[in-house]
Parts: sequence; structure tokens; C-alpha cells
Amino acid sequence: MPSLLRQTVALLLAVAAPPPRAQAPAAPDAPPPALSDAARGRALARLVDAYKGDEPARALAYGAEALRIFARMPDDSAHVATLDEMAWAYMTLAQYDSAVAYAERGRRLAERAGQRPGLARAISNLGTIAQRRGDPLRAVELFEEALVVQREIGAPREIANSLNNLGFVYSTDLAEYGVALDYHLEARRLRDPLRDTAAIALSLNNIGIVYGRLRQYDLALAYFDSALVLRRAQGSTARVAATLSNIGDMYQERGAYARALAPHRESLRLRRQVGDRSAIALAHRNLGVAYLALGQLDSAHAELTEALRIGDEVGDRGLAVRNLLGLAAVERARGRLATAEATTRRALAVAEAMPSRELARQAWEALAAVQEARGAPAAALASYKRFKALSDSIFDDNTSRRVAGLERRFSEERREHELAHAQRQEALALLAAERRAVQRNGVIAIGLLVGLVGLARYRRRAERARMAEELSMTDALTGARNRRFLQQTIAMDVAASVRRHRVAAERGLPADDADLVFYLVDLDHFKRINDEHGHAAGDRLLVELTRVLQAASRESDVVVRWGGEEFLVLGRFTDREQAAQQAERLRAAVEAHTTVLEGGRVLRATCSIGYAVFPFVSGDPDALAWEEVVSLADHGTYAAKRLGRNAWAGYVPGDGAPPTHVLHATQRQIDGWVAEGRLRCESSDERLTAVDA
Repeated sequence: MPSLLRQTVALLLAVAAPPPRAQAPAAPDAPPPALSDAARGRALARLVDAYKGDEPARALAYGAEALRIFARMPDDSAHVATLDEMAWAYMTLAQYDSAVAYAERGRRLAERAGQRPGLARAISNLGTIAQRRGDPLRAVELFEEALVVQREIGAPREIANSLNNLGFVYSTDLAEYGVALDYHLEARRLRDPLRDTAAIALSLNNIGIVYGRLRQYDLALAYFDSALVLRRAQGSTARVAATLSNIGDMYQERGAYARALAPHRESLRLRRQVGDRSAIALAHRNLGVAYLALGQLDSAHAELTEALRIGDEVGDRGLAVRNLLGLAAVERARGRLATAEATTRRALAVAEAMPSRELARQAWEALAAVQEARGAPAAALASYKRFKALSDSIFDDNTSRRVAGLERRFSEERREHELAHAQRQEALALLAAERRAVQRNGVIAIGLLVGLVGLARYRRRAERARMAEELSMTDALTGARNRRFLQQTIAMDVAASVRRHRVAAERGLPADDADLVFYLVDLDHFKRINDEHGHAAGDRLLVELTRVLQAASRESDVVVRWGGEEFLVLGRFTDREQAAQQAERLRAAVEAHTTVLEGGRVLRATCSIGYAVFPFVSGDPDALAWEEVVSLADHGTYAAKRLGRNAWAGYVPGDGAPPTHVLHATQRQIDGWVAEGRLRCESSDERLTAVDA
């Protein structure tokens, strides 16, 4: 082997050897008997946490002993932690009633004792149980409640966990993939500086799930492969099984069913070791789907029947839907169409009761197929229309573009914190201490070597794609962002604004950094400039004024070339009370700028600015959509021009009920709403009233 390659492999072997803090727990069977009761109780609490995922029965035994000690010698912090982790262990065993009981006990004790971290953990556990029992809307409520507590505490690790949980529900059950990816990327931004490889692996895995749902299978597999390398190094049996299951799913989605069998079988083997019955049922279901695609109907029926039996025992409704749809497909393949339709309708009823848009979409599609096979075209068409409507609501034209924008933004903001870079840096620091682990981790290193080579190739492709995407979102003349950029990114800004308002309201605090302000900047008499000085001079003015607007805005704001001589400036996460001052700052900056043309000619310009704020009604984000807010800002530019140009005007709520639909409103309607007190116009010239208009 060439020396350079030997050195590379040796370094990778060292990288693969995880630091002691990240390895699977190597706890003793029990704390030493010489410990005092207080110390023993705390040690047992740590053991419950160590074993709750991979050996839940063992964790529960330790927890029972710890609770007996805390009954004699109260220790609120350790007591709450023990109840929380025992709830998780019961959930791993799919004993959900017991899990809820312990989580509620932990919640009540945490509230009485003022243990805020334990309270957040208990609420989060209840959310996870609700999600696994097929109640995604309740899960979202609980995860958001936990997130509020964690933000109050200021615990980035736990904040990231709640963001991760929310992203998982939105992608798996609610099919809101843009929202899901927003949560997962925010979670990873928090996790990267913590250098917690287990948490980073979780983010990689769940981002892969979102891309898999969006049918970007190569990208999903890249994330899953990276997560698997880290999880194998960690020795986390349950997490490795979950990622293997996801990898098998991606092969199935790509039609490589024979290749999917190996990861699904290994996942089932590992899940049996852990004893997670819900996960075992899922593994049987995955194998059944693969066998069905391969035409092995008896094997498929056996696996799916076992999956349904276990899933019904543990009360996992989402899994029940998937199992029923699989069994219906087997019956359809056998020609038993009446049984197939009845089974599909059972699946549909459960999916709509949950409710789960993604599962309902799959059920309507299956129902249309079996109805068509039975010779009922009218019924099949009606079912297909329901399927199509759900699909269109999930995979709308802008979904993939919004997702691409999120990934691009994350890469730009946190490229220096990418996983591979963090791992290599950590490896250099740990190399001397980890030399003895080289042989033991040989297999892991080879996998990491292959993964890094593949990741490098993927990064080159991704960088080329990113550059092309960047060019497509940049105005060729001015270098400003264009409308396509705003369309790709605005949904996440809107979601973040709404979330900040909600959190502020829950805390009883003012939302002074949660508003989005849209400023439309229209250059005055631009046609005259082109006519008198030529289009080259007009272009030069546009380029320079782009820089002027950027300099007059904050770094977090966005300047967009909206069209022709019009710009949109998006003030991100600011205070609506500062909107007028910023409008004046932009106006004054444009007025003060001079453009020197060839021959020494000096060109000056002014602008008219209109603005409006989202949420238009503070505390009611649904009052007007962001597009309607931009429409109000556009009307503001006309109001500014009525003042004689070189002015600004903004529309804000009046004393009456605000209008509900303004996207296609005429100026006469706008003026009528001002006269009625439903809108108010604030401007650089306070004489602008409904009468003047």
C-alpha cells in the first residue's frame, strides 16, 4: 500500500474511533454497594438514561430501585429525570399507557419542584408518545409547548431536540415538507457547534427523511449513509436500526427491492435485540413491501400480517394504515379485489381519523387503483381526484424550490461547520489518545473512507448545482436578488415571523424582533433619465442604487430587483414601529447619491417608497397573506407619488376591522378603507389623508 494511502487510512481509523463521551454507555450492572443512598439514587438515574433506548427492561429495573430511594430521600432533580427516562423506556417497549403515566408523574413533580428542564423533557416525551400513537396534531402542540420552556431556559441542546421532533412530525405525518426542513436545519445549526455526533447524526437522518419524501432519493441516501457511519461508531443499536430502515426504504422507492432486503433484515434483527415492538412491526412491514414488489406474495402476506398484529397490539395507528395498504396490495395481486377494496377502505378511515395527509393520500391512490381493477371507472375517477387534490396540496409547484432555497441558505451560513470538517478536526485532537483503537475500528474506518470519498464527489456536484441555483436567483444587471429568490425563501421567513410572534405572546412579551417589513422602492422619472442620458446611464444608475439600498439596510435584510426601476427591500425580523424611520433612511440615501457619468455629467435620482408589515395585524398572522402585504406596499408607492414623489407612505391597520382581501384591490377601494378607518396611511407628509387621495 502506498505510504500516502496508509497514512490516510490510519487517520480515518482514528477518526472512526469515537471519543469516550460519545460511545455507547459502558455502565456497570449496578452502582457499587458502598455508595450512600443519595449517591446511589443519582447513579441509578444515570443508568436509566444510559439503557432506556437499547435495553429498556434493564433501565426500568434500575428506575424502580431509584424511585424507592427517592421515596425515602427526596432528590427532585434526579427523581424527575428518572421518571422522564422511565417513560421513554416504556415507550421503547410500546407500553404506551405506562409511558404516559410516568411522563405525567414527571411533569407534575417538575411543576411542583420548579424543575424546568425536567418539565420540558416530560412534555416532549408526551409529544413523542402522541405521535407514535397516531395523533400528530396533539404531538405538535406538546412539542411546541416543550420548545417554549426550553427557549426560556436557554438550553440549545434541548431546543434542537424539540425542533427535531417538530420536523419529524411535519414530514412524516403532516406532509409539510418545507416546514419540516426549516425545523431540521435550525436544529442542526444549533447542534453543529456542540460537536455532539449523536445529535448531528439524528439531524442528518431526519433531513434525509425529508428529501426521501420529496423523492430526491440520491440526496436522501447521502444523508442516511453519513448518519449510519456516525451511529455505528456510537454503538447505538436502536438508532442504527432506524437508519438501516430508512436506507431500505430509499432502495424500495428507487425500485431496487432485492437490494432493500438486506438493510431491512438487519434492521429487524437489531430491533428484536432492543425489544421495541412498534419498530419491530415496522421492520416486518418493510420486508413485506419488498417481498410484494418481488412477487413473493406468500412471504409478503406473512410479514405484513405479523406487522399488523404487533402494530394493533401497541396501538400504532400510522403503522396500521401502512400495513393495511400493504395487505390490500397483496390481495389485489392475488385477484381478490373485493377483499382488497375493503382493506383499503379500512386504511383510509384510520388515516383520515388521525388525521394524516400523507397516509390519506396513499390510501386514496390505492383505492382508485383497486376500483379501476374492479371495473368501476366512475368510483375510481372520484377517488383519484381526491388523491390528486391531496398530492397537489403537498407537492405544490413551489415546494421543491423552497426546499432548495433552505438547503442553499443553510450551506452558505454554516458551511464551515459541516459534519465532515468537524469530524476531521476532532480526529486530529484525539489521534494520540486513540491509537490503541485503530484495529478495533478497522471496519468502521473503511466505511468512513468510502463515505468520505462519496461525500466529496457529492459535494462537487452539489457545489456546481449551488452555483447554478445562485445565478438563477440573482439579477444579471445589478447583482441584487430577484423575484425567484424571494419566492424560494419567503415561506420560511414568514413561518419564522409567525413563530416568533407566537412565542412572544405565550411569554407575555412584546414581539419587537418578529416583523417582516416590505418596502417597494420605485425610482422617480426613470424613463426621463433613459431618454435624456441613454440606457447605459440608466443601467449604471440602477447598479449604483442597488449598492445604496444595500448600504442603507441591515445585513440581514434583502434587496430584490422587483422589475424595471423598482426594488423590493425586505426588512427581516425587525420592529414595525421602526418601519417609517427605515423608509426615510432609504429615501434619503437615494436622494443623496450622485452618479458621475462619462464626461463628468452628474446624475441624481429620487424615489417613492411604499411599505407594509407582516403580520399585518399583530397577533393575527392569518389576517393577510404576505402577498397581500406586498400589494399594500405597492399602493403605498402610488400614495407617495401623489405627494409629489421623493416621499414615502405606508399602510397600517386602522381602528376598524382590517380588510380581508387586498391582493387585487383598486386604489379607490384602498382610499375607501382609509376613509372607513379600516386602514391608516402614515407618510413623510402627514397631509396625506383620504380627502387628499
